[in-house]
Amino acid sequence: MTRSARHRGPHTPRWIRGLLTGALFLATSAGIGGCGIPYVYRNISPLHPTGWSFAWPILPSQSQRLEEDIYKEEMDRVPILDPVPGEFAPPPCLDPPSEAEIWAKIPKFRAGMDPFYTVQRNNARFVIEKIGESVDPCKVYPLAGPCELVHCHYKCTIYFDEVYWSDYPIPFNTRDARVEVVYIDKDYLRRCGGPPVATVPGGG
Repeated sequence: MTRSARHRGPHTPRWIRGLLTGALFLATSAGIGGCGIPYVYRNISPLHPTGWSFAWPILPSQSQRLEEDIYKEEMDRVPILDPVPGEFAPPPCLDPPSEAEIWAKIPKFRAGMDPFYTVQRNNARFVIEKIGESVDPCKVYPLAGPCELVHCHYKCTIYFDEVYWSDYPIPFNTRDARVEVVYIDKDYLRRCGGPPVATVPGGG
């Protein structure tokens, strides 16, 4: 009686071994590539609330929306500044709104309908005027202490050219001069200053 030289293979099916090998390869590549381990330990995975944390692709639109939310959150915070002592202190409103803040207040426009026509805003010019400022009396604010609330009011005028053009099906190019006016209020807290001369109790 003779025995075959062929050895009996493993009992695990081939498709299960392939699946395990592929999972091991993906886990190793994600950890070495730098997108798996930092992503997991920063707890920013979209599936983290469900108890899972692993690398997940983020679309450019989601990234842009996240940056806009972070910027809006920073702009909603009211800064707390130190008091400005002296009789010749500068005016309280010295921080006019930036161009990005002004553009955010302008009504949104549709950038055309590709491939029929396209709309752009070019040659923007900004005129910022301070139309008012006021300082509220000193009082105690939660988490801030005794502060004065400073109100700054600005009138922002934007001059720009709105360009419409198309190459198909009928080529045309037109330019309209537009003017937009927005009003922006910027408030901040300023700590209340102490008396100019400190007195010692019981002193002569």
